[in-house]
Amino acid sequence: MTTSPPSGTAPKPGDSVAGLAPGSTASAGVSHRWVPVVLPLLVALLTLGFTYLYWHSEERGALAKREQNFQVAADLIAYNLKDRMATYEVVLRGVKGYAEGSERIDRDEFQAYVGALQLQETRPGLRGVSLILRLPSAELGAHIADMRQRGFPSYTVWPDGERNFYAPITHIEPLKGDNVKVLGFDALTIPAGKAAMDRARDTGEFTLSGPLILRQDTAPNTPPGQAPGANPGLVMYLPVYKADANPANEISRQASLVGWVSAPFRLADVIQGMALEFDSDISLQIFDGSDAGSVARLYGGPAASLTEGPATRDAQGTRMLRVGGRDWLLQMSPLPAFEQRYQGDGHYLVAVAGGALSLLLAWFTWLLATGRERALALARGMTAELRATRDDLESTLDAIPDLLFELGLDGRIHHYRSARSELLAVPPEMFLGRLMTNVLPPDAVAGCHAALDAAHRTGYSAGHQYRLELGGAAHWFELSIARKHSAVQGDEPRFIALSRDITERKRAEARTHQLAYFDALTGLPNRRMLLDRMEHALLNAQRTTQVGAVMYIDLDDFKQINDARGHTVGDALLMQVAQRLTQRLRAGDTVARLGGDEFVVLVHNLAADVETAGRAALLVAEDLRSALDAPYSIGTHLYSSTGSIGITLFPKRGECVEDLLREADTAMYRAKDLGRNRIRFYEAAMQADVQERLALEQDLKKAHAEGQLAAFVQNQVDAAGNVVGGELLMRWTHPTRGNVPPSRFIPIAEASGLILRMGDWMIQQACETLASLQAAGRELSLSVNVSERQFRQDDFVERVRHVLAHTGAHPANLILEVTESLLIEDLDDTIARMTEIVGLGVRFSIDDFGTGYSSLAYLKRLPLYELKIDKSFVNDTPDDPSDTAIVQSIISVARHLNLRVVAEGVETRAQADFLVESQCECLQGYLFGRPEPLAVWLGRLTK
Repeated sequence: MTTSPPSGTAPKPGDSVAGLAPGSTASAGVSHRWVPVVLPLLVALLTLGFTYLYWHSEERGALAKREQNFQVAADLIAYNLKDRMATYEVVLRGVKGYAEGSERIDRDEFQAYVGALQLQETRPGLRGVSLILRLPSAELGAHIADMRQRGFPSYTVWPDGERNFYAPITHIEPLKGDNVKVLGFDALTIPAGKAAMDRARDTGEFTLSGPLILRQDTAPNTPPGQAPGANPGLVMYLPVYKADANPANEISRQASLVGWVSAPFRLADVIQGMALEFDSDISLQIFDGSDAGSVARLYGGPAASLTEGPATRDAQGTRMLRVGGRDWLLQMSPLPAFEQRYQGDGHYLVAVAGGALSLLLAWFTWLLATGRERALALARGMTAELRATRDDLESTLDAIPDLLFELGLDGRIHHYRSARSELLAVPPEMFLGRLMTNVLPPDAVAGCHAALDAAHRTGYSAGHQYRLELGGAAHWFELSIARKHSAVQGDEPRFIALSRDITERKRAEARTHQLAYFDALTGLPNRRMLLDRMEHALLNAQRTTQVGAVMYIDLDDFKQINDARGHTVGDALLMQVAQRLTQRLRAGDTVARLGGDEFVVLVHNLAADVETAGRAALLVAEDLRSALDAPYSIGTHLYSSTGSIGITLFPKRGECVEDLLREADTAMYRAKDLGRNRIRFYEAAMQADVQERLALEQDLKKAHAEGQLAAFVQNQVDAAGNVVGGELLMRWTHPTRGNVPPSRFIPIAEASGLILRMGDWMIQQACETLASLQAAGRELSLSVNVSERQFRQDDFVERVRHVLAHTGAHPANLILEVTESLLIEDLDDTIARMTEIVGLGVRFSIDDFGTGYSSLAYLKRLPLYELKIDKSFVNDTPDDPSDTAIVQSIISVARHLNLRVVAEGVETRAQADFLVESQCECLQGYLFGRPEPLAVWLGRLTK
């Protein structure tokens, strides 16, 4: 069923032309016979006019572009030259700081300092850096004698003559070549230099001399005042004042002047060193002053080659620079090579082609004007058939939910239709006649052309996916292409392309990939992705011989924060850690979270050799450690959690990624063992140490059951030498290892938790021994070390109460020794638990006092009985004044707090006499007996 078009719409093919009835065309043709003659002429004139306007616009645009680019290049030359002068000033200020901070400048030190600046490599153009001493005439003789004594036997101040002040060059580096000639030269004898030096002295600022002849470029007897030639030199100055001076005004600056630091150079050398920073097709001239006609030329000639002729145009640029208190005028003009960049012939060809096209269009217009009647007749005959085909095709296409295109083999879009046109950013009519290259983004075009070629070869292709940004959001499409069979032999092949929106499917795939390869909390790569990236990094390092690093990071004290404040705070802290680590990464590096509070950083391409790579890795790790060291703001609270970092370098022979992770993990645990918040590299011995610790831990589990552990006692005596008690010590005699020192097995026991069972056994031994002593009528005390882990047990108080009740030992004779590290965490809980145990009658002692973190504020709050002075302070008494003062201070503090003092490590009579004289109540050490088995000690005292 068809309907008439609405009013105002264009007629469709086949409709009768509005207002024309059959038979009316003849009269219309008679009244418009002028059209075939006038219309083509008007079209030709109009298109030729447009062609001329285009040519004229392009010609003006080329001139404007040349002038704009020339001005930009001139600005860049001026900026680079000013920046180079500023760089030289920075060098002089560094030497000035060095000079003002040194009481006496040694030649070798000055040579090493200036040599480290690498002036010839990093700042080409400078002839050297020198120190100039301001010298009154009365000190001239002493100065010459001093310089000769310092390694310059022929040194003298020149040129000769009596002057009130001299300014000899005393140091210059590099001290070789022509620079040797200027030692001792009085810089004040050159008027241009003297003016700049006086200006630097009075202002305290960086100054630049006028053009002059550098003494390095002249014969020894050349008068200082000779006029500069074609390539004059320049000298930069900075004043050096006394270290304690405060040059607030001109008078005080003149009074406190010591000398100057200076740097001579020739501007031609500087510009030669900056050749790569200048446009080689622009001629440059530099004048000292603001007027090129009345001042001295500092530099002249083109930047690239003097053989080229002058520019063909009158373009010229001038710039003014203010350098060291002097004005420089820069004059620049383009060379012929610069002009040739903008002399294109493209618009001339376009103008010729436009003229030809204008004539062709006029001829085509004539053809159209004369063939209108034939076209109308043909259109009427085909209208019915076209309308029926159109209506059927439209209904079919409207039923297809995908985007449908008809394409040529070259990717040109000949037809478009879809019920989902709202997906597109522009009306679908904008695609017609355009190539896929002009419609799709570059990364999608190649794949679509490949799918088109496959359909051309096989008749059909499917599955190609591409991405588009539509309406500010990313959409994914899947392309299927089928070859369309033509009814006419030899026609260009056409293809039907269906593009299906698969955005939701891609989002689901992305969510699946995110869950599989990324950490759900922080969004960082997880272990699976990390191993994959490490595999690629290891292969790349083996191929390129570039050394990389794996850094294993574990947060210190995170468990305490997580347990005390809850997982919400812990998760927030972990997300901040991930953010800090990510911000510190270089491009291409990876930070991953393995789980809990463990992170791994993978760093690529540090250096070609292991030593340099190690230093670079250490710098990266130190930056990460510093980032983690800052407090974390969560809610209204600040939390502190540092990081322990283990590093291993790769590639290594025969090692896989799992080996690298294990090595970095091992190094990290070594960093924790050494005190946390540290950085440690993996070493082969470290792995052996881990294996040794594991073997010791396994043996230690069997040691108690097999009777390998034994309790020893070391005497504690009073000032008269009488035994008043002892300290219970644990010893381990291994069947194959022999005697294992406590410093080796105690840390392993604490890390593995075995210390809990071993600590309970030692308290049991102490209480049974005290009960035996009481039965024999001996009231002695026994001290037992208690580890922090043992003290923190929830039922520790009940365990002590049970042992006392079971053995009948007098609680006052049991002394529990704790270290100061116990006091730095949760002090209130520690005080409460100690108070509860003291309520049982047991007494507490601070072991190794003075080596930890305790303070007088802690001591005042703790329910203590005694302090034990660490043997490190006793060793050097009474000979070492510092240790002697520390020991006396501890005894004095203890006496005022009513605490008993026990001195450990007493080995000489001099130490004992000093301690007794200092009113130390109890002594312990080899002087009074070595540790002996508990049974032997008890038997001797109960005879």
